[in-house]
Amino acid sequence: MNPVLTSLVAVFGTLAGSTLTFIFQRHIARQGERFTRSQQLWNERTTAYSELAAALTDFRRSQNDRWHLEQADQTSSEFVKAREESYQRRADATAALCRVRLVCGDAGLGQLAQDALDAATAVHLARNEQDRAERGKVARLALDRFLTEAAAQIL
Repeated sequence: MNPVLTSLVAVFGTLAGSTLTFIFQRHIARQGERFTRSQQLWNERTTAYSELAAALTDFRRSQNDRWHLEQADQTSSEFVKAREESYQRRADATAALCRVRLVCGDAGLGQLAQDALDAATAVHLARNEQDRAERGKVARLALDRFLTEAAAQIL
């Protein structure tokens, strides 16, 4: 066989091997990057959904405390303190809701989160104990709907 032809075949083989190695390595690197991004997004979503659930639970509790203290004496310092705490808990829940909206990428899930916040907000507006209990139940169920949908998306 011609030495020039043999050299050309060797060079071509080396270039083809190098090119294929580069293509496969790039593909593997992209897969790794996609997996890493996917895992990071999963972690961020799980954290955001959990933080919202905790913030809404604290907010609902503060709304119940506020309602009870308002019924006892709306001029008391305990009621004023409970009202201020409920404002802070609402701010915390609103911040958690914003984070959920940033990471969820699903308008329906964002709306369920907003519904849960709205339901918790309405607890302190109850006219009597039965109404307060019902509003609390509505708030818990709204949070459950959000969590059910969120869990389905991250599992």
